[in-house]
Amino acid sequence: MATSGLGVDVRHAIVVGDSIWDLLAARRAAALGVGLLSGGYGRDELERAGAYRVYADPADLLAHLDEIGVRQQETWTEAD
Repeated sequence: MATSGLGVDVRHAIVVGDSIWDLLAARRAAALGVGLLSGGYGRDELERAGAYRVYADPADLLAHLDEIGVRQQETWTEAD
């Protein structure tokens, strides 16, 4: 997986995918794979392919970012 343009070692990346092929590629690259059920694969299939966690859809993933080690920054406005 090409992460060199991002300046991040792939071992520190999180790959989000909705197919077993996405998760197999993440595992092969030594990245953390997170699965989404939106691609037609079941939870068991995605977990067997290497998903660390599986979520229903992107909104579900966003609600659980803390489970994969991503902290959400507080939002602020110029008035703050």
